[in-house]
Amino acid sequence: MSSQSRQRKPESSSNSAGRDSGRGLRFTDWSSVGTRTFTPNDLTEVVGSFVMDQDADTLWTRITLLSPAQPWPWSYGILGFKTTSGYELGSVKAYPEVDSEVFKLGIGRPPSERSGILTFEPRSFNLQWIKNGYPLTLKFECSSGVTGGGSGDPVVVNSFVRSTDGSGLQLVQVDFS
Repeated sequence: MSSQSRQRKPESSSNSAGRDSGRGLRFTDWSSVGTRTFTPNDLTEVVGSFVMDQDADTLWTRITLLSPAQPWPWSYGILGFKTTSGYELGSVKAYPEVDSEVFKLGIGRPPSERSGILTFEPRSFNLQWIKNGYPLTLKFECSSGVTGGGSGDPVVVNSFVRSTDGSGLQLVQVDFS
């Protein structure tokens, strides 16, 4: 699928550090993590290391395709942020774009460790194009921050609390064996 045929999301009007008071977003400016040219033998590759801000629960990664975009041979890769505790922020499909695209990693809570490595796993479809002489060179930039409610107060996501009186709900474990 060509990059021109994919539906584009509206872009933010600012790439600088700041706070969006309407959505409760707080983030830092972009930091370069690395530029990689992938080879046919690459599986899951380390792009570079990154340290998230204190209390950050989200990592935004801007990926820019530096290789020629014509003909459009690229599929996607799997983007992740790995700490010693694993991929605590999850992973996402990342489609390279010449104009760059931003991908969000996060599950609504901070990882247990702030430092980790950014990984990118080119899919086998991409590796076949690389074998046929189309290099895949990508630039990676990251920014970390906090997502939450518009008030700026601490936010609890997916809690087990009754909304009327604030008391906790009882959890029951069922054994089906």
